[in-house]
Amino acid sequence: MTEKKNRTIHYSFKATPEEDAIIQRKMKTFGIKNQSAFIRAMALNRYVLKLDLPELHDAVRLMGSLSNNVNQITRRLNERGSIFETEIDDITDRQEELRTILSSILHRLDQIQH
Repeated sequence: MTEKKNRTIHYSFKATPEEDAIIQRKMKTFGIKNQSAFIRAMALNRYVLKLDLPELHDAVRLMGSLSNNVNQITRRLNERGSIFETEIDDITDRQEELRTILSSILHRLDQIQH
């Protein structure tokens, strides 16, 4: 059963225009468009957590690039039986860059907890 089907109890409340403006502003700040989800998160968790981690986007991009490079090298290795040492160096450099990005993300997440 989906979560939506499990949610059978309806809550309703009234707000002043000022309160509605605050709710709408907070929803916009967190990038949440579903008012029920926002209010449920606030009521159940007492907060909404939005992680702004542009490094994560960089890490995902880099992982895609690395995967593409590995696939190209594998193809060339199968076709020619050899690859250039610079190709391995490039992958090693990108792996180190990825490690640095992921380490930065973990450090930022650790700072949020404390």
